[in-house]
Amino acid sequence: MGRFVLLLLLPLFLFGSTVKPFKWNNGESFLTFLERKKLPLSLFYKLDKEDQKLTEDIPFHAKCQMLVSDKNIIEQILIPMNDELQLQIYLTPKKRYKMQVVPIISKTYREVLYTEIKTAPYDDILKATGSINLASRFVRMFKGRVNFKKDVKPGNPLVIVYEQKYRLGKYFSMPEVSGAMIEIAGKRYAVYKHTDGRYYDAKGAQFEKFIFKLPIRNARMTSGFTKRRYHPVLHRYRAHVGVDFGARPGTQILATGEGRVCFAGYSNGYGKTIKIRHSNGLTSLYAHQKGFKQGIHTGSKVKQGDIIGYVGSSGLSSGPHLHFGMYDGSTPINPLSVMKKKTEGFTGKEHRQFVAIRSKLDRIFNEQMRTKPLKRKIADFPDVYYVDKETFKAKVF
Repeated sequence: MGRFVLLLLLPLFLFGSTVKPFKWNNGESFLTFLERKKLPLSLFYKLDKEDQKLTEDIPFHAKCQMLVSDKNIIEQILIPMNDELQLQIYLTPKKRYKMQVVPIISKTYREVLYTEIKTAPYDDILKATGSINLASRFVRMFKGRVNFKKDVKPGNPLVIVYEQKYRLGKYFSMPEVSGAMIEIAGKRYAVYKHTDGRYYDAKGAQFEKFIFKLPIRNARMTSGFTKRRYHPVLHRYRAHVGVDFGARPGTQILATGEGRVCFAGYSNGYGKTIKIRHSNGLTSLYAHQKGFKQGIHTGSKVKQGDIIGYVGSSGLSSGPHLHFGMYDGSTPINPLSVMKKKTEGFTGKEHRQFVAIRSKLDRIFNEQMRTKPLKRKIADFPDVYYVDKETFKAKVF
């Protein structure tokens, strides 16, 4: 492969090969994908346990690329696992397929949207930005606080401060909202993201009406959430898109929130697994279970705190623990960012930090309300990137 590895391409002809974009099939396993493409299954079995489990979290809408030679031979495939890392399958000069986990080359921009309601917040945000994710995020953030059907009127202003990743000039991954506000009948409803990843109102109270609780009593966290980390010993990138809780086998697992079981069965990597879809649009995952509580099955309704299963070590597990995940659609998020705090409000240093964040966002809100700027298009991007295999710095083709 040489010093450079081709990572991101647009549909074009390059060195006599064709780049073919495709979307990951909903419900397809990684092994099934390899079989369908007539690729060696050893690519999967040579992965370690953590990376094997990551293949089960490939988003169903993932936009993948495949480089095919003029003789219809697959030379390279790129499959995003989250918004930070992707699987790269490539053909070596010795005509053998290998696979590695590599960073996704993207650019993050801080953006601010100001708009006035013409029809509905969702429709107006979508029209102004083209982002379904941003429109959905805004509506969900204010659900239970604002009645968008009855209270909102044409002309009501709203502001969203957020970070958005772009890949090849297009939106990529979920936007990270730092703060948002909407003004109705002269009253401002505002939300602020604190350093703990949670959202609060101006008084420092947790803003979400739908708040989750930890799935294990007296939980002991053994591994945290990360989308991308360079392992200093293994010399490669790893991800852990959930939180692990250490517990004795048979420890009760509780539903983190009210919802309906959308999956209760066995997964190759996660073992005996339950997924619960909640009314706020999020889905929680409980993996490596010893077994499910009697009566729990796909379609079951559960309440917050209901026993749904028991801690075990099924699937690809190094010992008894609960792997707890949270998903916005098929995008993993940090479960701890939507958990209920043990104590309300802030004190000391934490309070000073929150006041600084709130003041900064309020200044942005006020400036947007005063100037009423139009949304500007982000600058164009290069079509093709390379990445240095040693430094992983992007190179423009």
